[in-house]
Amino acid sequence: MRSLYNKILALCLKKQSEKVLYFISFIESSVFPIPIVFLMIPVQLVKRHRAMIIGFLVTVTSVLGGALGYYLGYFFYDTIGAKVISLYGYQDSFLEFTNSITKEMEFWFVFFYAFTPFPYKLLTIGSGFVQFNFWIFIVGSFISRAIRFLTISFLIWKFGESIKNFIEKYLNILTLLTAILLILIFIFVKYYF
Repeated sequence: MRSLYNKILALCLKKQSEKVLYFISFIESSVFPIPIVFLMIPVQLVKRHRAMIIGFLVTVTSVLGGALGYYLGYFFYDTIGAKVISLYGYQDSFLEFTNSITKEMEFWFVFFYAFTPFPYKLLTIGSGFVQFNFWIFIVGSFISRAIRFLTISFLIWKFGESIKNFIEKYLNILTLLTAILLILIFIFVKYYF
């Protein structure tokens, strides 16, 4: 995995890096193993003046790829979706995830899991498998992924190289803390206003 990551990282530093990044962002949402944020950061560092645009386009391509993952789960779970889940050894996580989903909370499930370090491909395939409303899935994914990617993009644009190691080292912890904060804000607003 580290070798594959290094090869892709080298590709991301070349002239066509943005196109490669957007393609990988698309396929990462349903089949590719490496989280896109670790490939987005080096491209943004090289093109720091475009960091926010790159973050937005990564969001769009990620959600479009998520739509593909959704349809793999909805229409082709037995032939393709199950193989993707099995390939990465996510069978137990997938079963646990799909059993915990409730239709009443589908937007919040999508929003939360699209934001956290939880593999997005599990969310996309799982949402199709349990037949979530497609548009709720798209809107929840877009809002959540935009917050995640654009926050990182802003930090790269503002602080450059000095923030890179911090983000890469603490990304999962920062993501979970932010997700918890968003949930607490939602609960506060819902019950006190």
